[in-house]
Amino acid sequence: MKRLLVFIILPTILILTSCSINKDKSDKSKNEYQIYCIDSKSSGIVSESYIPKGSSRKELVSEIMEVLQKEPKNVTYKRGIPEGVSILDYKIDNDQLIINFDSKYGELKGIQEILCRATIVKTMCQIPGIDFVLFNVNDQPLVDSNGIQIGLMTAEFFVENTGAETNYNVTLYFANEAGNLLKKTTRNIYYTGTSTIEEHVINQIINGPTEIGLYPTVPEGTTLLNVSTKEKICYVDLNEKFLEKLPGITEEVAIYSIVNSLVELPGINRVQFRINGEIVETYHNLPFGVLFERNLAINEDNQ
Repeated sequence: MKRLLVFIILPTILILTSCSINKDKSDKSKNEYQIYCIDSKSSGIVSESYIPKGSSRKELVSEIMEVLQKEPKNVTYKRGIPEGVSILDYKIDNDQLIINFDSKYGELKGIQEILCRATIVKTMCQIPGIDFVLFNVNDQPLVDSNGIQIGLMTAEFFVENTGAETNYNVTLYFANEAGNLLKKTTRNIYYTGTSTIEEHVINQIINGPTEIGLYPTVPEGTTLLNVSTKEKICYVDLNEKFLEKLPGITEEVAIYSIVNSLVELPGINRVQFRINGEIVETYHNLPFGVLFERNLAINEDNQ
């Protein structure tokens, strides 16, 4: 049985849920597992059926770890762990599997690294008693491009999209006509590949409103460089254009159009901004190097 899976990543709250592959781990038909690998276009993940010989948790982890490092049966697929990347060691700590890679893993970037991570986590979390997977590189926690630790992952961290696209309803905040308050709107966002909800929300704010009576809050030319979520804090890295601020828009409206929109997402309580990877202490007349929480007072509906 082979299934093509294009996946998206949802906010980090999903990391804290227990691992599931849409089936009860304790009720696997003939102990069949899905070994995840990368599709021929390196744009998504696929799976191949596998029946292990081992039965205990320790045996299954060892055996399936070896299978992940072998070439898939389908010659058009690619193994999730690229050739040259080695697993130095691993250990089981209660319901966590901690995998320690060599320095070559740190050279994986972008979609290649995400796909590699997805194949391992989704495969290993099928094993009864393994609910979380943690990655280390040379005994140091794996971090993203902002230096934020990735932390514990479950299979639900990588959400499967079995169709060409899927959608998600989000709440966005743009400026009112006076530029001093936020007005709420909802949109249906369509996925067409590997992305995060946070990315889509921020880019919707950057692109501006399409509805009558709503006004942009972000200067033209603003670019999202990176976004990641850890422990309910969303880290947003924008280019320097964001600092220019649109005329007629207050500092609070510019900042909280992003903050209030992101905090509408599950798993996000606070937002921290970076500009070109660096924390900037002030944004015009406001402190900017702080953690921002939802500001209900600036929403027009609350006036």
